[in-house]
Amino acid sequence: MSSQNDFTFPFFYSYPPYFTLQPVKDTRDKQIALWKELILRYCRHHKVFVLDIADDSELFANSTIKRRLDTDARISILEDVVSSGSGLWLREKQRCLILWHNIPKWAEILCDWVKNNALYDEPMTLEEIVNGIESQGTEIHGVHMEILLRAVQHLEKLGRARLFQGTLDGAEGVKFFP
Repeated sequence: MSSQNDFTFPFFYSYPPYFTLQPVKDTRDKQIALWKELILRYCRHHKVFVLDIADDSELFANSTIKRRLDTDARISILEDVVSSGSGLWLREKQRCLILWHNIPKWAEILCDWVKNNALYDEPMTLEEIVNGIESQGTEIHGVHMEILLRAVQHLEKLGRARLFQGTLDGAEGVKFFP
C-alpha cells in the first residue's frame, strides 16, 4: 500500500491483528519491533519529528481496513522507541520526539554541514541553521529545535561548539570549531 510521496507501508499494515497489541509476549515483542521500524521510516520519509498520541494520522490509522492503534498500544510502542534511544517523551507521554538518528549522529550531520559550508567560527542562530538558505536541501533543514539543541550541546561537550544567548533578540546562537 502506498501513500503520498511514494511511502510504502509494510505488509503488516494491512493485517488487522497488528492494530491490537497481542497477548503473547513473543508475538507482541515482534509486533512492537515492526511498529518501531515503521515509525522511524515513516517519520524520516515525511520529516515528522513529533508524534502526538491522540493523532489519528495514516501512521496509526489504516482507513482501508478500518483499524487504528488505540492509545495504550501507541504508548507501548513509543515506550519501546524511547527505551531504544530513538525517541524522547514530551509533555508527560502525550507527544514523542522521534529520533531517526541518535543525537551523536545528528551532531555529526551538523558538523559535516558546517564543514561543507565553511561555517567554522561564524556565529549563527539556531533558527538560521534550521530554516536558513544554507541548510536548504539538507537533512538538518527543518529539524526540530530540540534535536538541534541537543546535537549542539553534544558538540559543546566535545569542545566543537559553543552556545550563547544573542544580545539583540535573545535568540540562541552557536559558534562551531574544527
